[in-house]
Amino acid sequence: MCRDKERKLTYYVDKYHLDKIISPELMEKSDVVEMKKNVYLTHQLSKFTHLYILVEGKLKVEYYNINGKFFVFALATPLFLIGDLELFHSQGDSIMNTISAQEPSVLLSMPLERVKIFGLTDPRFLEFVCKQLSNKLFESSLLQSGAFLTVEDKLKRFLYYNAKKKGSIFVLEKRENLAAILGVSVRQLNRAIKSLNEKEIIMSKNKQVKIIDCRLFGNNIEF
Repeated sequence: MCRDKERKLTYYVDKYHLDKIISPELMEKSDVVEMKKNVYLTHQLSKFTHLYILVEGKLKVEYYNINGKFFVFALATPLFLIGDLELFHSQGDSIMNTISAQEPSVLLSMPLERVKIFGLTDPRFLEFVCKQLSNKLFESSLLQSGAFLTVEDKLKRFLYYNAKKKGSIFVLEKRENLAAILGVSVRQLNRAIKSLNEKEIIMSKNKQVKIIDCRLFGNNIEF
């Protein structure tokens, strides 16, 4: 590893206290991967060779079904782990999702064989992986449980969840991405956003949205 990457690796390890998660033996072979916007990190069904931890930027995680239709599984921000699902899957030799950078991003990469030797025997690393899997399961179940809601209620649920994580004011994702996450069309999404503005439940301008009062969302967003 070149000195610049060593410096960056040390910076992110210190920033996120990754030395409490990753053992020295696993850290020894870790590397820094820098991605430009719109560049792909993995493609669905490509060979599974590394685990990645997102430490800077944003990634889009997509899944394509057999009919070619795609679903946005997540818009990932740090610290998002890539490869945890594949690590424990019965057919874990292939990547499950297509992942691309939504903005310039930085990841730490760990060779799969090294992870199997030093990661799967480390309680601290396993705890980190379990927390990542738990978060993904929760977010997935959140979307699935809202399958029969109206578009407006799906949007309210999404906004409520994000307000809990980010506060009452945050930047809304691109309409195309958000529509794909909710499983609706961009036109339906725009109508729902307009409706929530008119009801004074939210106040949105450009990409920013402000939740005026979470209590106005009603009871159907509870989870």
